[in-house]
Amino acid sequence: MAEHKGLFTSDKMQAWLADEPAMETTQLSDRVYTVTDGKVRSIFLAGDTGVIAFDTFGTPGRARAYRAAIEKALPGKPIGTIIYSHDHLDHAGYAADLAPDAEIIADEMCAKVIGLREADGQLVPTRTLSGTQHDMQLDGVRFQLLNPGPTHGTGNLSAFFPDDKILYSSDTILTNARYGLLPDYHIANFVKFMRELLELDWETFVPGRFDLGDRAAFSKGCDYIEAIQVASQEAFVEMVPIWVLGAMQGYVGEKLRSQFGDLDGYDAHIGLTSIRIVHHYLMGGWGLEDTPSPGYLLANEA
Repeated sequence: MAEHKGLFTSDKMQAWLADEPAMETTQLSDRVYTVTDGKVRSIFLAGDTGVIAFDTFGTPGRARAYRAAIEKALPGKPIGTIIYSHDHLDHAGYAADLAPDAEIIADEMCAKVIGLREADGQLVPTRTLSGTQHDMQLDGVRFQLLNPGPTHGTGNLSAFFPDDKILYSSDTILTNARYGLLPDYHIANFVKFMRELLELDWETFVPGRFDLGDRAAFSKGCDYIEAIQVASQEAFVEMVPIWVLGAMQGYVGEKLRSQFGDLDGYDAHIGLTSIRIVHHYLMGGWGLEDTPSPGYLLANEA
C-alpha cells in the first residue's frame, strides 16, 4: 500500500485513504480557525511564527487536504505543533501526512494507547500532559487544555479559549442527534464531566463533527444523552427487546420525540444510541472507564 494505512489491511482501501476532499475553513477569532470536510471538524491556531493544528483528520488524503486548508488560510506559516484531542485514528491518525516534523502534544493516557497501537501513520506524541488542566502558551497563543475525565476515547482533551469565549471538545457533545452506536463513549461519567465545561465562560462551541453550536446547543446535548439513559432503562423494565434496533427505535424514539425530535438525525440514530446505552446498564461498561475511580484507566499499565 502506498498510503499510510492506519490499521487497515486490504489494498482495496487505497482509493479511500488517498482521497482529498474539499475543506471549508471559518475564522472564529484573530487566532482560532475551524475546518471541516462536512463530517469531521477540527480547529487550528495562528501562532506568531507557525500553526498549532488540532488533530489530523482520518485518512492520509484528508490530512493533506487539512494541510492545504491551513496553508490557504495562513500562507507561509508551517505547522509546528499538533495537539491530539484523543487517540482515535479517525481524528488523530495521520500526523505523518499532515506535518511529520511537528511537535505532537497529547494526554499521557492517549499517548500510551498510541504507542502500544503502532498504527501506520499515527505518530507517537513527543510531549505528554498529566492532569486535568494545562495553561498553554504556544507561539504567542494563550489557551487551556482540559481533561475533565473519561468522556470519549482515551485522554480526551478539550480546548478553552477564554479571550475568545470558544470551547473545542472533539467527539463529545454534538449539536445534533448523530451519535450512532457511540463506540468508546464512557457512559457512566460522560454527561457529568461534560456539564463541568458549562461552568466555563464560553459562547461558541466547536464539536469534533458537523455544525458549530453555542451554550444552549451544548446543554441540550447533555440533556439528550441523560434522557436516553433513563428511557433505555425503562425500555428494559417494559420488556422491550433491547437488542432489536426497530424495537428500541420505536420505544425510545417516541418517548423522547416531543423534547428532542427536532434534532438533526434523530430518527436515524436514536435506536442505535439507545441500544449502546442500555447495554452499559446490562453489562457494566467497556472497561475501567465506567468504574467509580476512572482515573485508574491505564495508569500503571505501560
